[in-house]
Amino acid sequence: MCMAVSLTLCPGCGGGMLIYDAVQQPTIDMTAGTDRDSGDKNDMLEPDNSQNAEHLYHRINSLFGIKGMHLYTEHYPPQDTDRGTAYLWPMTEMFAALNALGRLPGRGDMYQEMLPDIIAGIELYRDTIRTPAAYQAFPYQFGHDDRFYDDNMWLGLDFIDAYRLTEDVRYLDKAKEIFVFVESGWTGDLGGGIFWCEQKKETKNTCSNGPAALLALELYRETQDRDYLDWGIRIYDWTRANLQSPGGVYWDNIDLDGVIDETCYAYNSGTMLHAAVLLYTITGTEAFLKEARRVAKASYDFFAPPVQTGLRFFPDENPWFTVVLCRGYRVLYEVDGNPAYIHAIRDNVSHAWAHARDADGLISPNWSGQTGVDEPKWLLDEACMVELYAEIAAWEDGE
Repeated sequence: MCMAVSLTLCPGCGGGMLIYDAVQQPTIDMTAGTDRDSGDKNDMLEPDNSQNAEHLYHRINSLFGIKGMHLYTEHYPPQDTDRGTAYLWPMTEMFAALNALGRLPGRGDMYQEMLPDIIAGIELYRDTIRTPAAYQAFPYQFGHDDRFYDDNMWLGLDFIDAYRLTEDVRYLDKAKEIFVFVESGWTGDLGGGIFWCEQKKETKNTCSNGPAALLALELYRETQDRDYLDWGIRIYDWTRANLQSPGGVYWDNIDLDGVIDETCYAYNSGTMLHAAVLLYTITGTEAFLKEARRVAKASYDFFAPPVQTGLRFFPDENPWFTVVLCRGYRVLYEVDGNPAYIHAIRDNVSHAWAHARDADGLISPNWSGQTGVDEPKWLLDEACMVELYAEIAAWEDGE
């Protein structure tokens, strides 16, 4: 049974301070996650990805949203092991989901107007006491927490997307500030590379280098500051030299003794595929496009091998990993016009909408629907599906 507790604002605390409970953890109003209206999984079975994205976004806000706050619970239903509010990682994906909704043809403006709300919540994670300033894993009002380089990179990319949607230069400035923190994670150990966590400088991961290269390259595209391009190439080259498998997909990390964790996750290949495409578009160097195509095919074959039904189901350990991979597929399509990889993911999420939703309208991380449908849902798993449905809808509109 989940504990019945409450999360409130401290009226006299600047910046929206949350009230502590006896163990210095935020607590939540359990009624925030009990709105089960309009969640019938039998509604909206027609494959309209734009409507699916909007419907799921509103279900998330209804079920995960903490009333009176710009924050969310980590799970629905909330679990005894939850700390009360979500960690930064799923919050960054709620930001990404809202950006994706903001790009919907004909309907994006209403979602762009909601950006200040999600950003207000994210700012509760900002730590300016430690330098350089960065966002920590849990709201700052509850004390210091770990600051992960990769969490900040995802957030920097979200701010760039928000800047492109709104032309609000404050969002670009946020991305620049985050990159200062990213740079601070690069050391000469192992010949370069960025650590995963500021407080645990034990491994250099693809997940903390691939998105760093992306953030640098996207900042270069917006500013034409050559320093960002140099950083993007430097980080990309180091990651490819140290963490790419012979088959083309990317390993997870390398420790300070040079031992490689050869686990492969889809998002690691996704960020490096994405970076290769950006390097091609920026420099015109054909070798980058060739490498992007190689990683795209390798990741498709590795993460979504054909099954007996003929469908290629992407792995269910974390659908957000596949969403990041799809970002790479999308930018590659914009360059070479090959829709095969996006079509495969579209087939997956269409199947998921029909077969993997629970009674509340939330989606299992196993898109086949064979497992996980009736299990508690993680905010990250649900938010990433909003992004994916919205991005596929926007892609279909321009196809």
